[in-house]
Amino acid sequence: MMNLTIKHNQVNNSSGRDDSYHPKTTSESTIEILNPASIKDWILVSAHHCAPNMGSEHAVGWNLVSRLARHHPILLITQNNEYRAVVEAGVAVLRQEGHHIEAFFVRHGATTDGRKNNLRVFYYLTYVTYQRRVLALAKALMKTHRIVAIHHLTIVGFREPGFLWKLDVPFIWGPVGGLVYAPRILFSELSRKMRIFQSIRNLLTWIQFSASPRVRAAYRAASRTGRFIAATPDIGERFQRRFGGGFVWIPETGSTIDQSTSAHLSHPIVGRPLELLWLGGLLDIKPLGILLDAIACVPDHQRRIHLSVVGDGDARSRYEQHAKSLGANATFVGWIDHEEAKRQFNDADLFVLLSIKDLTTNVVFESLGAGVPIVCLDHHGYASIVDESCGRKIPLLAPDLLRQRLAHELIRFLDNPSLLDPLRIGALRRAASFSWDRNASAIGQIYADIKNRTEKIAS
Repeated sequence: MMNLTIKHNQVNNSSGRDDSYHPKTTSESTIEILNPASIKDWILVSAHHCAPNMGSEHAVGWNLVSRLARHHPILLITQNNEYRAVVEAGVAVLRQEGHHIEAFFVRHGATTDGRKNNLRVFYYLTYVTYQRRVLALAKALMKTHRIVAIHHLTIVGFREPGFLWKLDVPFIWGPVGGLVYAPRILFSELSRKMRIFQSIRNLLTWIQFSASPRVRAAYRAASRTGRFIAATPDIGERFQRRFGGGFVWIPETGSTIDQSTSAHLSHPIVGRPLELLWLGGLLDIKPLGILLDAIACVPDHQRRIHLSVVGDGDARSRYEQHAKSLGANATFVGWIDHEEAKRQFNDADLFVLLSIKDLTTNVVFESLGAGVPIVCLDHHGYASIVDESCGRKIPLLAPDLLRQRLAHELIRFLDNPSLLDPLRIGALRRAASFSWDRNASAIGQIYADIKNRTEKIAS
């Protein structure tokens, strides 16, 4: 175990000597390590979003970094925000376990965390400034640490790859997402305002992907010196077609098997309705109305199907009125905390996901990890996760045909409820295939390959 100096707690080594590294930049390092040269090979990981016990991209950052640190010395650069204390605590635990990890914190905005800015344009500008500070800190760290690879982990969006690819060190970028288009075939389900917004967003996505010199340079640097990691096969193929090179597919999020699912695997539909779960924002871009209409097409649906809707949003009142007008047996739960939301899977027979625009989403893996089969659209990131062993994919069709196809799938499960049994087992198996441990192991293998290549060149 290496001696530590933690500024806030004033913990010093036994000799009283303090020769730890203090970066002379706009960043601050709270948890520092003595004699960094004693570690031969460091991996520098830039994770703007990274915090324990959080969802979304913070979960992506921490779940991967905390696992990678168990096998590779890690220099973590993340933003200095309200999660700093829990990140420091998580890093301290890893170090107490004997793992080598240093954490450095960089402020995002000039006077505040950039995420609190209402204007996305201003957020983007402050994020670019943040990444320039990360580059300055990385250059300083290269003078005191032997860094063999640099990994830009989060934010996962392709639009802003940062500047670390400029350094003369093998560069890893990913998992990269954000290259997702809203399909025009479903635009009729959107409000006029949302159709205009998504049309503009689709155009901007295409322009940024096709014309951004930094996106192209970062991708080529990763393909040439390190590795480009795509969050979905489709995104990897788009980059490959546009810029050449290659990619490896590792989802941006992962699964954790719920150890309480054994009773759920034998959950017969006898004397009760088929339990459907909808979990997410109640927005135009997540058209709950399609599911409600499909339910209404099922004979005797009020008795045979119950839908739990977890989430809130601008369209909630409209969807509630629509469910009432159809006579659908639906319960609108509203927003609940993350742990309580996960418990909703305990009573579900099927999780339904109809997002018009999404990447992979954490709820896909939460559903699989709970042994709940998924019915989803056959597009975007989750189309590569959900297969016939764990759910059913509905092809992108005109909305009326989509409703009919979805109703057909619901009737199949109602008429043959035994179809759910192998899908429940398949969901757990599929979840194991995309666990956080497996995803981290795949990234760790990239680190190991780069280290081995570097050693061969040096020898």
